[in-house]
Amino acid sequence: MLNGRILLVDDEPQLLAVLKVILGKDGHEIVATTSGQEALDLFDASEAGDDKQAPFDLVITDLKMPSMPGLELLRRLKERQPQAIVVVLTAFDTWDNAVAAMQLGAYGYLKKPFDNDEIRAVVRQVIERKQVYAKLTKAGVKNIFHAGDIVGNSPAMGEALEIVRRIAPTDSTIVIAGESGTGKDLIARAIHYGSLRAVEPFVAVNCATFSEGLLESELFGHVKGAFTGAVSNRKGLFEMANQGTVFLDEISELSPATQVKLLRVLENREIKPVGGSTNRTVDVRIIAATNSNLQALVDQGKFRSDLFYRLDVIRVELPPLRERRTDIPLLAGHFLARYAHRMDKSITGFSERAMDMLVGADWPGNVRELENTIQRAVALAEGTRINLADVLIRTPRAAGRSDSSVQVLLSEQGVDLEERLNELERRYIMAALDRTDGNLTNAARLLKLSFRSLRYRVKKLGITWEPGPSA
Repeated sequence: MLNGRILLVDDEPQLLAVLKVILGKDGHEIVATTSGQEALDLFDASEAGDDKQAPFDLVITDLKMPSMPGLELLRRLKERQPQAIVVVLTAFDTWDNAVAAMQLGAYGYLKKPFDNDEIRAVVRQVIERKQVYAKLTKAGVKNIFHAGDIVGNSPAMGEALEIVRRIAPTDSTIVIAGESGTGKDLIARAIHYGSLRAVEPFVAVNCATFSEGLLESELFGHVKGAFTGAVSNRKGLFEMANQGTVFLDEISELSPATQVKLLRVLENREIKPVGGSTNRTVDVRIIAATNSNLQALVDQGKFRSDLFYRLDVIRVELPPLRERRTDIPLLAGHFLARYAHRMDKSITGFSERAMDMLVGADWPGNVRELENTIQRAVALAEGTRINLADVLIRTPRAAGRSDSSVQVLLSEQGVDLEERLNELERRYIMAALDRTDGNLTNAARLLKLSFRSLRYRVKKLGITWEPGPSA
């Protein structure tokens, strides 16, 4: 168990006493206060080293306090130390406070009454993550994965995250299974950055986006003259990720020939570049992901059984969003905070009807579809809240119909459809440019457009791309 130094802030002395016992049993050093101002003084002294103690690893604060509300305390803490990790406690059955807290940079929130194991798990995750961050920062690693991107308090997601916590420090090969959009990439990154390989490269590749020959060259490299266009030797992703982690998304799409080569990597830690005559040794951890049933593909003879058993050492099953509906408000608030900041909009929350629709939807595209919906809603919203009319959700296919219907509510004043469509098109193009670091050719491929068509649209809409803030 890693020990941390925690600052507790709540105007209820009894709650502080309970938290001190719960977290103290895990060996954490606890400093508690009922005053927001005293909390700031303690934090300042800790950061300055005036109390001859290490800085606080975590601040846990109530939101509703008479002298200084928790949101104000959070804001002041973040002004003093942007890297401060703050978890907020709320007893109110509303999501606005949680959204506001995330917009101010809270790590997360817990609803009262909280579960003892839940708060212990959150504290443990923070302390472990800070230790990894320290190693990465010391090693000069940039673009560190932020654990806060994995959002969810539901039992189903909690079970998956507990497996991730246990297996991350190991060096086992892992298969992450789940429907498209459930967050397999985020889980893979969490595993990597929680492992002893965290200071080494993390390389991801989607096996479904390459032809067979191109994928082999991408993974294993090639030698000069191996094929038309191979004008020089080129390292593959396995060599680039040496000592680190390779994440193979959509592993079920591998051709039989590539499966054989991947098996060689797992068994002998060797690769052979396309056109090469000698093997090269690599040391990588492989994390695979799939939205298909690999066992069924093995039974059908479409996936090698020996490769399946070498890959499927440990499995992480990610639940679809419809099986973790209690996470939807938290995820919605997380995405609202992100896109309201990026679009510079003062949106503070959701109307009750809008949230009811979000929670009740089936989400066949899972978290990715929810994120896209919130991004679109933020772009379309004209007030300070997301209303039902701003939320456009694809509904289940009706019997006898070949298309998916979309629920659209129009206000009595009507809507400027051309303006809304242009705004929506602009957001999709910006998202594609963000994904491809401004590369028009790759962005056009993502949007299923020709390069010329995308260039025309960019010019028509007056789009200029600049790198956005990191997630």
